[in-house]
Amino acid sequence: MSSVTTRQDEILKQLRSHGTVHIHDLAALFHASLDTIRRDLRQMEDDGHLRRIHGGALLPNKASETYEERARELQPERISISQKTARDLIPDDAVMFFDSGTTICEVARQLKPSFRGTVITVNPMIAVVLANHPNAEVIMLGGSMLKNDMAVCGPTTIDEIRKYNADILLLGTCALHPETGLSTSNPQERASKAAMIAQSAEIIAVTTADKLETSLPYRVCDIDAISHLVTGRKLSAGYLANYSERGINIILA
Repeated sequence: MSSVTTRQDEILKQLRSHGTVHIHDLAALFHASLDTIRRDLRQMEDDGHLRRIHGGALLPNKASETYEERARELQPERISISQKTARDLIPDDAVMFFDSGTTICEVARQLKPSFRGTVITVNPMIAVVLANHPNAEVIMLGGSMLKNDMAVCGPTTIDEIRKYNADILLLGTCALHPETGLSTSNPQERASKAAMIAQSAEIIAVTTADKLETSLPYRVCDIDAISHLVTGRKLSAGYLANYSERGINIILA
């Protein structure tokens, strides 16, 4: 096995373990030049093993995965994000929309027992999780089910969303790019997200790092509509500046 193959196999192991890698860390790990690492990442991207970003690489998107499959991935990062969000960003008396998404569902699991506010959600899994919460009021919105996304959507959902004014929206992040904003792969989900944004005073986007620097066909909002971005992987200052320069408060879990 060549040294190139050995190095690239180890890069894949790092990616599967952490979800993201950075060229300076890899250069130090392998005692290799930055140009060598860049060539590795370029070749691995051509082979479909990763997606390059500014200063490193992420695992490729897997849009065809089920909700359960997505929930099993990147668990350490997802739990760190959810604990940080639940502990530091959610007041005990808030009226909140909880969007769909596996990381949002994990926030529900981590919600403090002292929370006595209201959670309005499009995700039935979140309603089930919070059924065991001692104090949270839970409102499950109606609508047509997107089974793969575990979310309700459609005209009924939009009408019900418009009945509420929320303090905070916990926004599920399908794809977030500093230029193209928040986007998703489903037009009905796009409409639900846009409606919740319109009815909320503050928007908190929570995401694992693999969703950053990506775009999908249906645009939800500009990047500056988001107040806070909570993510859990070490990312370069230059990479995060793409978001912070547009007015988002970046919170690393």
